[in-house]
Formats: sequence, structure tokens, C-alpha cells
Amino acid sequence: MEIVTDLSQINRILNKLNGSKAQLWLYDITHKRLAIRISINMSDEVAYIVMASCEYIRGNFSWNNPNFSVNKYYNGKRMENIYSLIDNDTDFLLESSSGIVLAKGVESEFGDSFENFFQEQ
Repeated sequence: MEIVTDLSQINRILNKLNGSKAQLWLYDITHKRLAIRISINMSDEVAYIVMASCEYIRGNFSWNNPNFSVNKYYNGKRMENIYSLIDNDTDFLLESSSGIVLAKGVESEFGDSFENFFQEQ
């Protein structure tokens, strides 16, 4: 499993995931933690984008051919960084204040809840 936190590296990986399918996959009851699953065409691998302290979401729960990008900006009013996952093709937006993680690997490497999501191998 590959785990990436650098935003420019996440964007490079996301740009290579052509012909994929995105799905809102994991979330806790407050929706403060969310994971988007990206099924990679013609591959046994999957990628997950995990965000915590989520504050805003707009868009579909599932769609084909995602065109994601991630970025960070400073909110001066709240005096904190805001992290965004955007798909301009579908008008999807997810914002959080605790960063973004991309994890890529074989499905069996991931758990089925946030408590065991990044399983020890």
C-alpha cells in the first residue's frame, strides 16, 4: 500500500487514474471523516482519498471518469487551512480542515471501517 500526503504528488497520481469510477465509500455518522473510493480500470488496485474534519460536501455519491484535483487555501476569517477535493467536470467539492491522504493498493490491504482502514500487513 502506498500512502501519500503531499498535495502535488496526490495530484500527479490522480491525473493518471483515467477511466476510473469514484464512489463515496466510507463515512462516520457525523460525516466528519469521509473516504472516496476510486476503482482503477483494468487493475486490481484501488485508491482512496481520505479526509477528516470535513465541513462541506457538494455533488454525486458515485460517478464515472472522475477528474479530481486537491488543493489547500488559508481561510483568514477562521484562521485555518482548508483542504479541497474538486472534480470540476461533475461540480463535486469536499472541504476539510485536517488535510488529505491518498492511499493506493490492492483492496484486501484496506479495512472496512475507519478504525481498521489502514490495516497492518
